[in-house]
Amino acid sequence: MEHAITANGDLYVWDMQTRYISGMVALTKEEMKTPRCIVKQAVHTDLDSSTSFSIDQDGYLWSWGECQYGELGQGESYIKSSSPTIIADHVAKFYRSHDRGEPTMYALKTDGTLWAWGYNQYGAVGNGTTETVSIPTKVLDHVKTFTCTACPSNGAFDTYTNAFALREDDSLWAWGYNDEGNLGNGTTESVLSPVKILDDVAEIETNVQMHTNLSFAIKKDGSLWGWGYNLYGQLCTGNTEPVLLPVKITDDVKDYSSVYATLYFVKQDNTLWGSGFNISSFSNDQPELTPPVLLQENIDHIQIIDDTVFSFGTDGSLSICGYNDVVQINDGFDSPYEIDRRKILDNVAWIDGECGDIFAMTNDGKLMNFSIVAIYDGKVQPTEPAEIPLPLT
Repeated sequence: MEHAITANGDLYVWDMQTRYISGMVALTKEEMKTPRCIVKQAVHTDLDSSTSFSIDQDGYLWSWGECQYGELGQGESYIKSSSPTIIADHVAKFYRSHDRGEPTMYALKTDGTLWAWGYNQYGAVGNGTTETVSIPTKVLDHVKTFTCTACPSNGAFDTYTNAFALREDDSLWAWGYNDEGNLGNGTTESVLSPVKILDDVAEIETNVQMHTNLSFAIKKDGSLWGWGYNLYGQLCTGNTEPVLLPVKITDDVKDYSSVYATLYFVKQDNTLWGSGFNISSFSNDQPELTPPVLLQENIDHIQIIDDTVFSFGTDGSLSICGYNDVVQINDGFDSPYEIDRRKILDNVAWIDGECGDIFAMTNDGKLMNFSIVAIYDGKVQPTEPAEIPLPLT
């Protein structure tokens, strides 16, 4: 959505956003082009075509727009064209579930309390009911990090929210939609209030791409744990049966990433491993039910952009090392691609972008650009990196 934050933090909007502000419904197209300040001293924005939010420097959470299931948190299930309104104070972070149905909203306050409101048919709010919640409601105390995802509904187009909170005592709690067991509480029933599923957790990640419905956590001792759908054997149980309780995948993990039907992880000895349907030319067209080592080189960490897996070496080198584009053939899976596994650049600090247009910054301040090219009769390979002169003008 069209918006800008000025140097002093004032939030200006124009075009479609203006029609959700009270008294501006009848603006002409020309009037809608005029930027209008709606929140002073904003430090965070989350703008959508209908429901929008902003946190100002004093920690007040503002909302405006229209909703049908209380998503704006203004006390009514259905509101249209409301003025920007404060709905919570002392807010540190705001989260939106981004599902394809009606989303659930969350706010983590500076005192560690987690608040939720909005769509609640499967208990995503976490208040013990399935009724719509139209004002922020406290769900949990002593929360230090939080994540929420929109899970596919058993092959249907709609998605529904599940939520995970990591508390200050390093315990992991979950609630919400649970049709594939991806909450890790031992059932496939929706969970209406937070339940503890794991202790001594360092970080949590969820993966719901293409109906995978998986969750992963690294414990403080470096062990990697997972639970959920497991259709391609990503959880390394030796089969493809759903896993309803957290199961340990491996030890000594320092980095991991999950994409589509594959799990990649880097161990403390700097080796790269993978499991699941590993379309990366490391294995054949069958799922790897137990994790093989993929690269025995000095791998520091990995990053996945679109379908391509990149590895960062301990020496600062960047290499292409995997590809996850999958084609379904006769009820099985295959890929028309092979990988030209080779080094792309040295001395790399970070990369970002899309596969057709990737940017890399070197540690000595050079900005480089390259693309990933799929050649059907040969390899998937990167183009030759080109330097972009700095400063940009």
